[in-house]
Amino acid sequence: VIQPLNGAPFIGMLEPPIPSPPAVAYFLSNLPAYRVAVSPLLRGTEVGLAHGFFLTGPFIKLGPLRATEFAELAGCLSGAGVVLILSLCLTVYGMASFQLDTDGVTETKTLSGRAIAKDPLQSSEGFAQFAAGWTVGGLSGVIFSYILTQTLPYYS
Repeated sequence: VIQPLNGAPFIGMLEPPIPSPPAVAYFLSNLPAYRVAVSPLLRGTEVGLAHGFFLTGPFIKLGPLRATEFAELAGCLSGAGVVLILSLCLTVYGMASFQLDTDGVTETKTLSGRAIAKDPLQSSEGFAQFAAGWTVGGLSGVIFSYILTQTLPYYS
């Protein structure tokens, strides 16, 4: 059931039922995109590592060269290509979304009046760092998955 935020109907915000339970809120707050204390570069690296690592599997097992001896290499190169294309998309998105940075002219406050520090990811410089970290992390994830395909006995 959707209820007013903190039971106060005059605030004008609703509290949806999905992110409201404490376990779900704890899980969502620990995702890299929402960890404000971590720099955007490290957040991008963490997200990129996961994506680079998991992008190569479908290319290896479902790609056009899956029945050849070059399946692992072709899958990892395809995964690296997707990582580079997505990093270009992240860069374009960051340039388009954060053109008009206000540099903290208006600060965000809580309902009690306490000032909230701005998330560094929500600026053009922070998002550029995120995209750079995502590229490095994604390519590192692809390299790690290639090393695993060459050393684990499952692929030989």
